[in-house]
Amino acid sequence: MDETRTTAPVGENLPVEKLGIDILGPVTGRRGSQRLELGEPRRQAVLCVLAINAGQVVTKERLIDGVWGESPPKTAEQSVYTYVSGLRRTLDPDRDPRRPSRVLVSVSGGYSLRLAPEQVDALVFERCLDLARKAHADNAYETALRSLNRAVGLWRGTCLSGIPGPSAELERHRLGELRLTALELHTDLLLLLGRPQEAAARLVLLTSEHPLRERLRELYMIALYRCGRQVEALRVYQETRRLLAEEFGIQPHESLRRCHELILRADPLLDRHPVLPAPEPVTVPVRAPISSLRDSEHPGNSGNPEEPATPHAAERTSPDARRRKSPRAKPARQLPRDPVGFVGRAEELVRLRGLLSPWDGGPPHHVVAITGAPGSGKSTLAVRIAHMVRDRFPDGQLYANLRGATPGMKRLEPIEVINRFLRDLGVPPHAIPADVDEAAALWRGELDGREMLIVLDDAADLAQIRPLLSVPMGNAILTTSRESFTLLDDCARMPISGMRRTESSAMLAKLIGAERVAEDARATRRLIDLCGGLPLAVGIAGARLANRPRWNVNDLVRRLDDEHGRLRELAAGDLAVRSSLAVSYDMLADNDHLSDRTAARALRALGVLQTDDVTAHIIGALLDVPVETAEHAMERLVDAHLAEMDEPGRYRLHDLVRLFAKEKAASEEREADRDAILERALSSYVGTTRLAMKLGRYPHPISVDVDLSASPLSLTSYEEARDWLRREQANLLSAAFQAMSAPRERTARLGVALVFALFWHLQHAGLRDQFLAISPQTLEIGRRLNDHSIESHAHGFAGVAMNMTNRPAEAVHHFRRQLDLCRQFSDAHGEQKALGSLAMNYLELGRYEETIDCARKQREIAEVIGYRSGEAYALTMLGGGYSGLRRFEQALEALNEALTICHREGDRYQEASVHSRLGGTHLAIGDARSAKASFEAALECARAERLSIAEPFLLLDLARSYRLLGETEHASDHLTRSLALARETGNEEVEKQALAEEAAVRDSREKPVTLRDQAMPL
Repeated sequence: MDETRTTAPVGENLPVEKLGIDILGPVTGRRGSQRLELGEPRRQAVLCVLAINAGQVVTKERLIDGVWGESPPKTAEQSVYTYVSGLRRTLDPDRDPRRPSRVLVSVSGGYSLRLAPEQVDALVFERCLDLARKAHADNAYETALRSLNRAVGLWRGTCLSGIPGPSAELERHRLGELRLTALELHTDLLLLLGRPQEAAARLVLLTSEHPLRERLRELYMIALYRCGRQVEALRVYQETRRLLAEEFGIQPHESLRRCHELILRADPLLDRHPVLPAPEPVTVPVRAPISSLRDSEHPGNSGNPEEPATPHAAERTSPDARRRKSPRAKPARQLPRDPVGFVGRAEELVRLRGLLSPWDGGPPHHVVAITGAPGSGKSTLAVRIAHMVRDRFPDGQLYANLRGATPGMKRLEPIEVINRFLRDLGVPPHAIPADVDEAAALWRGELDGREMLIVLDDAADLAQIRPLLSVPMGNAILTTSRESFTLLDDCARMPISGMRRTESSAMLAKLIGAERVAEDARATRRLIDLCGGLPLAVGIAGARLANRPRWNVNDLVRRLDDEHGRLRELAAGDLAVRSSLAVSYDMLADNDHLSDRTAARALRALGVLQTDDVTAHIIGALLDVPVETAEHAMERLVDAHLAEMDEPGRYRLHDLVRLFAKEKAASEEREADRDAILERALSSYVGTTRLAMKLGRYPHPISVDVDLSASPLSLTSYEEARDWLRREQANLLSAAFQAMSAPRERTARLGVALVFALFWHLQHAGLRDQFLAISPQTLEIGRRLNDHSIESHAHGFAGVAMNMTNRPAEAVHHFRRQLDLCRQFSDAHGEQKALGSLAMNYLELGRYEETIDCARKQREIAEVIGYRSGEAYALTMLGGGYSGLRRFEQALEALNEALTICHREGDRYQEASVHSRLGGTHLAIGDARSAKASFEAALECARAERLSIAEPFLLLDLARSYRLLGETEHASDHLTRSLALARETGNEEVEKQALAEEAAVRDSREKPVTLRDQAMPL
């Protein structure tokens, strides 16, 4: 947190009722015994920044930085207003809305939370810790201990749990460090007070939670020594030294080493306190790069005669167990060279270490499997962790590359691997049985009584390694595979995916130098994205750049930007992403099992369809198979790490796998088959979208005549339809773009059919950018196919796109063209629709007579064809035109008639528009109270119909109504939400009007509104 604070005036304005904010755990608020509802996480994040700085001024800029960091959204400032407004209602619910909050106060460009320090648990904690430190310095140890007991007792878990943002992250670290400091001081005081048993009991937990914190280890050693447990104290030191050497390649701090020397000679100094001055608290970063170790750097081989070696693990086994081992001159050390350039994977290494060398000294997990996609770095990670834990396995480490996915090489059979390992353990070749089961039994017998690590790298499947897995306790199998091994019991699985961007950057820096990586940060980020964070791809890219010192990073980026050549470029020597993926694909395509061959077909089909992800239903359409078969195929691809499943039922491909799938589809599927695959998926999308629009109670759909070759998804309810449209929206648009770009007529027609089926959903959701991007293609398809119906609908589509981007004059051109085509080809429904659209645009342009003329003609046609929704729309436009001409009685009559039709037809979509027009008319008359009721009704209908596009307009209208009624606090709240939505959707017109309304609200606070002011110009 920023330590610079500006003091706000605090005092008699503090609320009488006691409030409290607790952040030392999940964030909670309380008023007396009542718990407060604090809202969404970001609103809580704002509250936390204010609470930690209680009584001080926190600027808006500091709040934005604290919640969003360096890249806040455009709506950040408005969101802060919204969060503050909500917090005021929560913290001070009984205040008069006309008066400022007494708790959360606006002060000089920021806000101040008027709470005393004792009302925030973190501030109480810090105060107690300060008092304890002072009492400790004054030798008042009992007083210090009482303060620390209170301080530590305030913690309820991880502080600021679940709160996002840089400020929360910084405070979590800062307060966590202070908590550890308090716990260290607490145990120090117990030792000072002659209570070493209590100190040791606390420290055994603390050192297991923070194994790399040396001050805790030192206190634990002293506590154990004073309890008469000298040997255990020495073991704590040896464990600490081993941990630091293996994790970071460093020796313990001087203070810890001296403590160790004093314990070795039972020095009388240890009976005094403090034995040594406490060092400054230092935390070794868990995510720091883990250094590789030479044999001489491992504990027990330090070469320092003054330090006793770590007891050899073999010495802890029983004599009987040692007698069972076959004689061998020295343990097998078969691990490949420790990867010097290894970076990242810190979390994975910590977990793997815990499995293979548990912190509590227990036996290792007997089978650990690292699984992941081709090129994800499984083998390198396995070798790295094997080197880190090798001292835990004193009888040696065996290693075999099983060649399960090695191009051009036959994979090893289980009996071959067992034979090799038995020979390495000293069994004569003639004594090894030929039968795999008998050899496996001998293998288990030879391992009994040993402590060995067996690394089985690159297993093709479970069958290849199953005979080797049942090893006696104390031994461990570490295997890597592209398969997931989901059917293997008691196997600890470590699935890995792409590296983080920071890890990929570090890997590149190792390969080509930090200067070249930093030279063009944007190009480096793009290169990593193009490699998808795949270690193999990043390594190949780095190797290519290393071999071309005159290239900069952007030179390679330009080559990789071309999708058609990306896999070709990601090759260096015998390493290539394409060949790595090909091995996994060939294992499926050439398999005797139909399910594996179907999975290979599914991969090729996904190379035809260009969407972000797919469901089993779409895979079924692509392959023309039942959904159950499609789901099984996709699960097989997931198990083989050729597909990913981010959430149940939704599958996607890594970008490089998708490019490989496109290549395979192009080379192994005929063009006609590729067309059929794509058209089946499009047919399913079109059919399901039409069904969703029907279930979702959308207005009259736009239809295109086209045969559908696949069945729709079986949607059954309004909620299910709306949810499907929301989740599939990006995929539907992507598929439509792809189809309309295709040369084949039926494919293009399916694409247009999909776009038109989505028309009302796109409009209701306010997706103006998508409207604007796709409308030119629909026009082009109509002209290319010489289909006047498509062209007519496309002009209507384009007109709506112009409307949504506040270009009514351009919209008029498209609606006139639509009207001409509909009249030319006798499309009555299209004609009345075009007339309604023209009426609406003329209304926007203030051409009221033309509005009324178009609306009357639309109503006449709608009545003839029996289209009641069209009648209601025409009456709504008539009401707007009459209001514009200030013929208010006629306006209200037309609008109330439209409302009657809407109620009769159950058309809540149109009802929202009618209520909105009624509200505008009431404002024009000067009846703000009736206007408010109409706008509230409109907003209720809009939300029920999920008309996202209408909300910012209606919230703005409600703000005006509240202002005119003198309810400025409610006006401000509605304006805040209107502005946030307008900025979120990029609606500059609403934003401009809302800012003007804000000024009007400020003026009205200074100068109350009179009844004469309430009439609003249209």
